[in-house]
Amino acid sequence: MQLYKNSLDLQFIYAYPLDNELRRSFEERGQVYPAREEIKEVMQRWKSIWQEESSKHNLLEKLADITKRVPERNLECFIFGRGLTPKSTPFMLPIWNRNQEQWSDKKFIDLMIHELLHIFLVTNNDQYWASVREKYTDEAPVTQNHILLYAMLYQIYQDVWQTEPIDFNRDNLPPGYARAIELVKEIGHKEIITEYEQFTAEKSDALSDVWLDS
Repeated sequence: MQLYKNSLDLQFIYAYPLDNELRRSFEERGQVYPAREEIKEVMQRWKSIWQEESSKHNLLEKLADITKRVPERNLECFIFGRGLTPKSTPFMLPIWNRNQEQWSDKKFIDLMIHELLHIFLVTNNDQYWASVREKYTDEAPVTQNHILLYAMLYQIYQDVWQTEPIDFNRDNLPPGYARAIELVKEIGHKEIITEYEQFTAEKSDALSDVWLDS
């Protein structure tokens, strides 16, 4: 995996068609929407911030190390004005939050790592996520999707900045996200990560046995 980790790169791209559609929709309703110049300026600033932080802390390599996965798709983050929440598939970020304000630099980095963890963790991991659905069957899907993610996000923050992720100190998180953090605190982030590592190691060993027997 080292060869692939060394080739990891991330590009920021202005989501022109999507941005045009959203701008038209907001303007037709008489609602404010960020100017193209502002979007492009923010995108350039974010690009610089990400390059600096990622280079300083080897963030993409840390994500590959902790998830034991490397995405098979290109890491392209599409930037637009507002109207949709940050997403991992497709990977995209609005420059404005719901308060019609630009994200802080710290929140931008937090969003990037959060969405990138989603991307890394869904790579060739269907069996693991099936086990999560079974183990946490009484939890909402959004909670299931974020238990391991928040455990890993916490570990990355501890390793890099010796602090907690922003969401761990918010009192206005949607219930599913808040429940995931509650479970991370109850179970322990290291225990959750260790369980994931054991699961992926066992599946890897099983696959190796298949190749040896064939």
